[in-house]
Amino acid sequence: MPLLLAACGAFSPSPAERYARWRESDAAAATDDYLAYLRQAGVADVLPPAQLLRSGRAWWRCGASEFAVPPRAAWPRMIPTLRLVRALRQQGLLDGAEVGSAYRGATLNRCEGGSTRSQHLRNAALDFDLPADPSRIARLCAHWRKAGASSGFGLGLYDNRHVHVDSAGYRTWGSDYRRRSSPCR
Repeated sequence: MPLLLAACGAFSPSPAERYARWRESDAAAATDDYLAYLRQAGVADVLPPAQLLRSGRAWWRCGASEFAVPPRAAWPRMIPTLRLVRALRQQGLLDGAEVGSAYRGATLNRCEGGSTRSQHLRNAALDFDLPADPSRIARLCAHWRKAGASSGFGLGLYDNRHVHVDSAGYRTWGSDYRRRSSPCR
């Protein structure tokens, strides 16, 4: 049985392959326009496109596409978030992190259990899956306390491996989506 499962995994397309197929289907023009917009703003290099356009963790369960280009009117909102992510990466706070969710439309957001006020709906948020590192959350909290107010850093800490980052206001929350459960408070 383990050999059979391993063999099945060998034929499963990687995230990069799934992204390439999605992009080739009918998303190339919109993707190119969005990336050109971000390039002009100087932030297109912060995340690989396959991560930046990742719709959500449960896209398959929710019947959504794994990748999505946000509506053009929402494009400017990602710029300050990507600048924040760049600063977090420069501090080593997002080393090895992968985007689990970026822009989400209302239907996917609802299915994923997102708030009706979610910054993902506005294209201003990124959820990251982090490698295990017991000190990372304390370091993220320290950076949030030091630089969060000036950058509008919103930091959600769902557990030691899943965090939310946005640039929509200085605030923090934890596993129950309230400030009191955040280790940063």
